[in-house]
Amino acid sequence: MKSKSSLKNIILNADKNLLKNNLTVAKDLYNQVLDTFPKHLDSLNKLAVIHFQLGDLKKSIEFFKKVIAINPNNPEVHKNLRVCYSALGDLDNSWKHYEEFLRLKSSSVQTKADLDKLIPQLIKKLKKQNDVPTFFDNATLRHLLKDKNSETDYCDIFLNSQNSRQNRFITHSDRLRISKSFLNNRSFEGLPLLASQGTHSLIKWKDIPIFKTTFDLNIYMMIIEEIKPDIIIELGSGLGGSAIWLADIAKALDLNTHIFSLDIHKPELKHPNVTFLKQDLNNIEDLKKAVSWEKLKGKKILIEDAHTNILNVLNFFNTHPNKNDYLIIEDSGSKGNTIKQFVNGKDDKYKADQFYLDFFGTNITCCVDSIFKCF
Repeated sequence: MKSKSSLKNIILNADKNLLKNNLTVAKDLYNQVLDTFPKHLDSLNKLAVIHFQLGDLKKSIEFFKKVIAINPNNPEVHKNLRVCYSALGDLDNSWKHYEEFLRLKSSSVQTKADLDKLIPQLIKKLKKQNDVPTFFDNATLRHLLKDKNSETDYCDIFLNSQNSRQNRFITHSDRLRISKSFLNNRSFEGLPLLASQGTHSLIKWKDIPIFKTTFDLNIYMMIIEEIKPDIIIELGSGLGGSAIWLADIAKALDLNTHIFSLDIHKPELKHPNVTFLKQDLNNIEDLKKAVSWEKLKGKKILIEDAHTNILNVLNFFNTHPNKNDYLIIEDSGSKGNTIKQFVNGKDDKYKADQFYLDFFGTNITCCVDSIFKCF
């Protein structure tokens, strides 16, 4: 049995050799400490580090496990075990210890999110991405590990986005209850949203302004790719840029989609897959005659962006969407009551698609709570 002063000198000598990278000498000295105090945490931890540096990963894991057996709530040891198991190619154990590291390290984070649900979902997402985090994954990790009092609740946004993907289709009334928990029904407002149509200029396609946000352009591309529409009906042509863009995107996806774009001011543009129609949407009788709508077969997307006679127009088109078609109502912040009236009693037909509504965060789109799939 070594005296306390003798052990102190051994530890000091071991630490000096470790600093000088004399790993073998340091290892022998720390083992002498363990001969007397087998649960000496600092020596166990440093021996784990030394064995890792010497390339003996299994021995390193053995010592880190001894540290955990004594102090299971040390997040850094779990982090080190993640590195060891990853180097051995044991990804299951590597992810297991990373999850425990996140759980322990995030204990004091300020968030509305349930971390017991968030952390496993974050781990699952990172696994699917081969451990390559997105920008938002990194923001969530910073919130968990460093910026624990972040003004933006990245953890809550992340968890809500995962819930939106898992519980994709819900009734409009249920959707409204969920989005009301957010300020202005969105995850965030301010500059990112305001700048999303462009700052010094509008986003253009073939030199024509398209009056859509960068968020919505990507959402439309994904919807078109997923449902592969035969027909898109656009109510409100603007300058015609959006109809041309929709047709070109569909063509780029090897689709032969035809766009019917209606507006009281008909754009003087030509495109083989676009039909521009001069139409006063206040005149439903005239709308009935514009096209033989009932004869338009195939998958459809109906986009309401005309801001006029909305309820009557939606009721007119209500008989035309079929199962798996989409109804998208743009700039819906000012149309909320009208949308409620329209979907009232139609919960079985129109379900809010949370996958797209929340792809960039809750309602980071012009179509607030108003991207519907038909059932």
